[in-house]
Amino acid sequence: MTSRGRPYAGASREARESARRERIIAAGIELFGTEGYRAATVGAVCEAAGLNKRYFYESFASLEDLLCEVYERVVADLRAAVLAGGGDTAPEVLRGFIAAFLGWAQANPVRAKVHLFEVLGVSARVDELYRSHGRSIGDELVDRLVRASSGPALTPARQRILGDVLVGAGLQLVVDWVISGYDPPRDDLLAEADETMNWAMAAGMAALGFG
Repeated sequence: MTSRGRPYAGASREARESARRERIIAAGIELFGTEGYRAATVGAVCEAAGLNKRYFYESFASLEDLLCEVYERVVADLRAAVLAGGGDTAPEVLRGFIAAFLGWAQANPVRAKVHLFEVLGVSARVDELYRSHGRSIGDELVDRLVRASSGPALTPARQRILGDVLVGAGLQLVVDWVISGYDPPRDDLLAEADETMNWAMAAGMAALGFG
């Protein structure tokens, strides 16, 4: 016996535990994103993973602990998608964010359900995890917008407010679109979003006396 555990079928104990953990997480993503978190049970997760219940508690103390890990995986995937785009101007950066968010939600309906619906209102702990990831994505998005903009500098407090506004608006747009069954088509919705942003920018310039 070594400190890494006795090998079995060519794999160490730690490798087997890690593989079981990944199976449970994959089953959690699938169940939470189809049946819903509140309808799931430890037994159902283990059945989907093809594992005995005792292996669930080898990695997680509760179903909520699994939800937190599932959400970390889902939001990492989303973050990579929505922050992957470039853009030389602030409108291009913002459009890339919205387009990527819509595209991710449509291409990943199971993960999108976890992010958009299943983590909401579960507990104060999960709510804070949700908010912290939203703030993090908002901060990075605003950093990119500031670098791409020639406008006046924003204070840190105003950058935080802008990040909250943009992430909140993006979430609401995507939630409404998913609930509607992806209607209108993505490109049509993006065109409408472009026109809406153009109007908002023109209205803001007019209010400042530049219109």
